[in-house]
Amino acid sequence: MSAAPSPTTQLITEQTEAERRAAWLADRRTCVTGTDVAAILGVSKWSSPVQVWLDKKGLSETTENDAMRWGRRLERPILQAYSDTVGVPIAFADPYTLHRVPGFPLMGASLDAVREDRAPVDAKNTRRRGDDWGDDGTDQIPVYYAAQLAVQMMVQGTDFADLAVLFSGQDFSWFRVHRDPETEAMLKERVAAWWERHVVGDVPPEVDGSDSSTEYLRKRFAKHTELTREATPEVVEWVRQRQEAYTAEREAKAKKQEAENHIKAFLGDAQAIPGLVTWKNNRPGKDVNYEGAYLALISALEQDRTQPVRDLAQRILDQHTTPTPGARVLRFIRK
Repeated sequence: MSAAPSPTTQLITEQTEAERRAAWLADRRTCVTGTDVAAILGVSKWSSPVQVWLDKKGLSETTENDAMRWGRRLERPILQAYSDTVGVPIAFADPYTLHRVPGFPLMGASLDAVREDRAPVDAKNTRRRGDDWGDDGTDQIPVYYAAQLAVQMMVQGTDFADLAVLFSGQDFSWFRVHRDPETEAMLKERVAAWWERHVVGDVPPEVDGSDSSTEYLRKRFAKHTELTREATPEVVEWVRQRQEAYTAEREAKAKKQEAENHIKAFLGDAQAIPGLVTWKNNRPGKDVNYEGAYLALISALEQDRTQPVRDLAQRILDQHTTPTPGARVLRFIRK
């Protein structure tokens, strides 16, 4: 039985992985990846052209959210389910290796796994199966995933790529996308033009409604000056659209509230409409008057310093704590 690694060895290993990840992220900034392509084309659910530009220019920080972390944790089990289902051996890929497209190094991709015939297999963990997903083995998948697989096929030089997907943590499916020369030519043309204009030419992409655009503008124009600008017809139109959207949003909010109130009136003291909605109380909470407790503790200590401080503080804190009932929250069951 081998001995457990020493803390020093473990620290070195963690540092090495962190260094490899940092080098990988730096390498990704020098090209357009499969996930970037979908954003540049404007079909990504999670990114935008502005976000890709900020990343390539080193103006944004790459952080993992919970969905990304769980996707990484479930990646190998999903890929293993694919291998078992399809009956094809696979090899897990190095997550910190970026593969460039032969003859077009401006594009690249990091792979999840490859089959014996070199075809890439990508793993995804998603919440629900919408109308943009087809049957097992078909090529009916969301366009943002199709764009990613197109780059992976170019990297590997294979005629197809497979996508292994786990829906809702329990429903496994797999899909196959075939290589299309016309699509590849279009992607290369769009990527080359985008890179030349926005990365080489340092021209920011046009802003949109994404969070990345909002954050970019917030940082880029953090302080105002004494300047004023005359309105252009385009800006007047944006102002009109914003007002129209604001009005529609208020109307939609009122309709939403009305619908929820009718549902609550129907439920009364019932906790659920099976399969549709629940209206349950959260766990009870407590409201603590910390300022009052602090002042009471100081006053008590000034009068008698012989009391055990910890016990005294707890008694005073309890006296300034009021139990609060859990809020009753209306929750809709996703389908």
